[in-house]
Order: sequence, then structure tokens, then C-alpha cells
Amino acid sequence: MAHTTGAARAEILSIGDELLLGEIVDTNGPYMAERLVPLGLSVGHYQTCGDEMDEIVAAFKLALSRSDVVIATGGLGPTDDDLTMEAVAKVFGVPLEHREVVLDQMAARLKRPKDQLSGSNRKQALLPQGAHVLRNDWGTAPGVRYSTPDGKHVFLMAGVPREMKGIYGTWVLPFLKEHYTRGEAIEIRHLAAYCIPESRIGERLKDLMGHGNNPDVGTRVSGGCCVVRIVARALSKAAAETMLTPAVQRVREALQEGLYSEDDESLAEATGRLLIERKKTVALAESCTAGLATALLGGVPGISSVLLEGAVVYSNAAKTRTCGVHEATLAEHGAVSEQTARELAEGIRRRTGSDLGVSITGIAGPDGGTEEKPVGLFFVGLASAKGVQAHRFHYAGLDRNIFRERAANAAIDILRRAAHE
Repeated sequence: MAHTTGAARAEILSIGDELLLGEIVDTNGPYMAERLVPLGLSVGHYQTCGDEMDEIVAAFKLALSRSDVVIATGGLGPTDDDLTMEAVAKVFGVPLEHREVVLDQMAARLKRPKDQLSGSNRKQALLPQGAHVLRNDWGTAPGVRYSTPDGKHVFLMAGVPREMKGIYGTWVLPFLKEHYTRGEAIEIRHLAAYCIPESRIGERLKDLMGHGNNPDVGTRVSGGCCVVRIVARALSKAAAETMLTPAVQRVREALQEGLYSEDDESLAEATGRLLIERKKTVALAESCTAGLATALLGGVPGISSVLLEGAVVYSNAAKTRTCGVHEATLAEHGAVSEQTARELAEGIRRRTGSDLGVSITGIAGPDGGTEEKPVGLFFVGLASAKGVQAHRFHYAGLDRNIFRERAANAAIDILRRAAHE
């Protein structure tokens, strides 16, 4: 078993013209990098290149010149522009060789005899000489591990996220865990809060976020949620945990008014879990978010025990018909108003018999706003046994879909707080 004596460096390479053209966003790299940290592997570089032989060869040579592990996705398909296997063979100066085991796996996967596989499928069975096949139970393109005499390792996987995740978790991570133990324990915690500006969190935790600190503290932000990552390194798990404890407490105090998770859960997951634990039922009436908050909650396992209904009430007629909003309310105050939000929440709760009724109504834009009610304005209504309330928000300058995400998260956070009561 080979072990590095220092911090091994990994590099992630994404291959495909579609990435450079902006047709798709690479989600594979972040997924893989996040899972390398607990193994002690440091990701030093990301590269993205197109489907050109010279570019792919150059990218691999550069990666191997500065990294111990190179993990590449893409370019393993059956078409002529899938050149990754050939490029790796060129890099190492070895020929491509036919691997019958790949055809066997492909035939089993496609449920057809090998002699009926097309020529393009057979192309996928040509691997660099000496490469190890990583079985793909999620698609047809085989994964590959190529190990060099000087102890470096190259992994090739399909760019399709489902296939990458299957091969990565089944074959790549176990191999890396075995071969790249750093002789130290790494403990990681993620604490998440809603609606606290990242700048404010940075000010509160400034002394913990300096370069080279151990524990190391960093942040990431999405949809109004800020996640604080704490990484402690020590010679043993117990020592790392001991180092982590005071840092976690500091972060917990910094996030207290918005803290919703210490288990790397999303806001919807934390809220759904709490509703299930407290056995509090909920129904939602959504206008500008068009069911997004309901959909986010719907992704939580077991949510069917408490999520009674999600209604999309875009039109005024739907608001009246579904939730009993008074036509006079709409005429006097408009669809985007505190009064309408209150009647929507109260109406959906009354109709479904839920413990909690939640509503969202607003102006997503890019047009439709006025000086009195600008684009980005929305209201969240909450109805419970304690009464009905409405909360006003205004997020100016946001893209329509980002606005919808922020509005949905605002409603889910209000629901989370209500579930605590």
C-alpha cells in the first residue's frame, strides 16, 4: 500500500466543448472536490478544455506536472469528438488496446448480444494499454484508472453526473482513501444560517478566517443562505474534535439568529425534518414562486406525512377560488400586499385543516413594478392557531429566477421558525 508523506495534490479536469460554450454548467468538479477534503487531498487546480486532441493532451501534461492525482470527466462517449482515451494514451506513449471485459459489461448493460453492438459502442472498449477498468453500472462508458511508475494516478469518468457519481463513489474514492492517507485526522462541520449577510458573518469570525488557521473557517452563499465550513486537522480524530469544538461554538454564536442546520442540510431539508419531528402539518399558497417552495419541501424524505397541499394561485381568480381572498381586498390593496398575503395564508389553512398555512405573493419582474410596489417586492403570510401575520421583503436587482428562489427560501425560513413554536 502506497502512502504519501505530505499533502497530496489533486487536479480536476473537465473536458467538453459544451462546457466552454456555456451550454451546461460543470457540477462534477465541485462535487468531487468536496469529497476529497476529508481524505486529506488538496485540490490545487481546476482545468476545463474543449474536444480538441492537442488541448486535451496539453491539459493532462500540465496536470501531471504539478499534481499527484488527476481526475477527469468527459470525452468518453462513442462519437468521433470523444478523444479522452486516445489523448491519455498519447500522454503516456502507449497504444490503445481492445478490452473485451468492457464489451461484456456494455452488452449486459444494454441487454443485447455483443455482436449486435455498434462500431461506435466498440470504440468505447479501446483503452490505454495498462489501464485498469472501473466498471460503470450506470452507463456504457467505462471508467479508467491509469497508474504511473512514479506513483501518480489518473482517473477517467463519464461527464454525465449520474455515471460520474456512481464510479467516483464505488471505485475512485475507496482507492484514494487507501493510497493517500496523510497520517492525520480531518474533521469537518458545516453550520448554515438564513438571511445573515456574508459580510457580517465575516466580521464576526474574522480572527478564525485567516490564511493558514487550524481550524480553517470559510463560507459559501446561495439563495440567501450562508454556510460556514470548519475544518480541523490533527494527529487523531479525538484531537481534531477537541480543536473543532470551540470553533463550532464561536460560529454557532455568530449565526444564532439565523442558524438552521449543523448537519450540512439545506434550508428546506432542515425545515421539513423539523415539521416531521413536531408533527405539524402545512399547506402553501404560492403566486410569484409558482410552487417552488412546495417543490423544495417536497424533496424531503417523509414530507408526505405533514405536507398537505401546495396551490399555485397566480391569477386573482385563483386566489379567490382556492383561498377565499376577498375581491374587495384585491381591488383595494392589490394582489401584492400584506392584506392579500394574510388572506391567502388564512384561506389555505382553513381549507386544508393544516396546522400552518403559508403564502407568497410578489413581483418577480422584470416588469410589472411601480414606484409604490417595485419589482422585487413580496409578502409572506403565515397563519396558525396563534393568528395571522404577514412579512414584507424587497430584494431589488435580482434575476427573476433568483428572486423566486429567495422568496421561496424566505417563506420556508418563516415556516421553520413557526415550527419551533
